[in-house]
Amino acid sequence: MAEALFIRYLKDNGDDLEKWNVASAGCWAYPNISATPHAIQTAEKMGGDLNFHSSKAVSENLLKDFNLILCMESNHTHFIKRNFPESADDVFLLSEMVGEDFEIHDPVGGTLEKYKQTSLKLNKIIHSGFKKIHSLSTK
Repeated sequence: MAEALFIRYLKDNGDDLEKWNVASAGCWAYPNISATPHAIQTAEKMGGDLNFHSSKAVSENLLKDFNLILCMESNHTHFIKRNFPESADDVFLLSEMVGEDFEIHDPVGGTLEKYKQTSLKLNKIIHSGFKKIHSLSTK
């Protein structure tokens, strides 16, 4: 959902999508799995599109294409820093983009309401933290 909401934010604000490389990946994800119906529905209600989403696992090859890696949970940041030390300086919790330090837990398996609550948190951080996201992504 974070990827879809971020892309929607860029479009809504007239940002050139060609300047951005936005992707989602999971530390322990099985590849090629579609988004859950709750995630698709929640993203759509907020203007995002997950209909063609396909899961990817974090890999060295994937990370080399990014200069900013935002994680939802601290165990994700630790995993990436430990297993891909060349990317360690580029890894942050998403909440750090608004000057805080909290985790956003994956709602997978939860209720539609849990997905909605998660998407609202994500959206708030994207809007409030965009300046920092932009600054760190262009370093």
